[in-house]
Amino acid sequence: MIKIRPLRRLNLACFLRSQLYLAPVLLLFYQQNGLSIADFVLFQGIFQLTGIIFEIPCGYIADVISKKKVLILAFLCFFLRAALWLSFSGFYIVLLGELFNALSRAFLSGVYDSYIYDYLKQKNNLRHMLKECGRANFAMSSGAMFAAIFSAILYAHFGTVILLSLEFILTLFSIILLLTLPNPPSARPYATSLKEKFYEVKNTAINTLKNPHINLYIIYSALLFSTTSLFCWCFQPLLKLSAAPVFMFSFVYVINHALRAGFSYYVNKLKNFFGFNRLLVITTFLCVYSFACMILSFYFRLPYIACICLVFVCIGIGFQLAFAIANISHIHNYAASQTRATISSVNNMLQQSISGISLICFKFVIAPANGITGLSFSTAFTLFGALYISVFIFLLYRIYLRQHFHN
Repeated sequence: MIKIRPLRRLNLACFLRSQLYLAPVLLLFYQQNGLSIADFVLFQGIFQLTGIIFEIPCGYIADVISKKKVLILAFLCFFLRAALWLSFSGFYIVLLGELFNALSRAFLSGVYDSYIYDYLKQKNNLRHMLKECGRANFAMSSGAMFAAIFSAILYAHFGTVILLSLEFILTLFSIILLLTLPNPPSARPYATSLKEKFYEVKNTAINTLKNPHINLYIIYSALLFSTTSLFCWCFQPLLKLSAAPVFMFSFVYVINHALRAGFSYYVNKLKNFFGFNRLLVITTFLCVYSFACMILSFYFRLPYIACICLVFVCIGIGFQLAFAIANISHIHNYAASQTRATISSVNNMLQQSISGISLICFKFVIAPANGITGLSFSTAFTLFGALYISVFIFLLYRIYLRQHFHN
């Protein structure tokens, strides 16, 4: 029998779990359940904001019990989401499923990299941390890309039931794979009482955001992540408003995750070639360029123009992911062993928080309450783009001053 190394088993599990067959046509699933495009954007904002509630506690739970158990719990939450949507329908069922999805993401995002770190530390092989994190992200993006290739074809012939059934089965197999992983030793938090645990979590979060080596990069990465979320969750509304055929939904999704996979796999080479700060500057430029592409796409609303512009946006998203992975590795260089997953979760919590606020604000800009006419998508992206560019310039200036002072 062929033995698969633990981190390869983890990557295979992530590959199976990330085969999101429903994702490329999620807006169509929402509409089947009586929800609108504005509801779609709002729900994604709620999904992102759930990270405020769950992200840091999930990371702390992983530090207290074990990274392996929390990984299994993360996959189990996603399994319950597929089971729920297969069994029931309606507005509140969709919302509950998205909350399960958010909880799954909160458990996973602050834990998988900490598990990799603990395993490599046990093997005295920490120099491969960035490379292994890149491979894990490559597995996730590859899984999403693989599913997107067949998503539109399966949806056209069988509807959403077959898509959810595939997610249900593959997630079950991924949970079985996780059960076979070793449980590497890791330091435990010092707190014993509930009050002490609360203060330990609070102090860890505050100290992380005060750490001069990582705090500006954490904030910057969170802002870049929020722009990526805004772009990605507007892909389907853009294609829908542009009257694009269903195959374009899958095509854009495949390109997006193919580029994510490629940038994840080569993140170590990208960081070595450009350097950490230069990679940040290039990512910022491509983010600004992506805002311009989204503005043009929503202004013209022509399917092929939209499709071409979205491909260029996906390149910017690939660079953003590469910087995010490099930043995670950078954070682990300054993380205390006993609260490693908690510190990683602070990074992810900030990402989810800013992203959720951005999406919810965007929803009320394009579709205010009480029947008030909102801004067009192109005008809204112009407004948000100007705001983000201003913040990016300020943060880059602060990073430059700090580096200059350090030198």
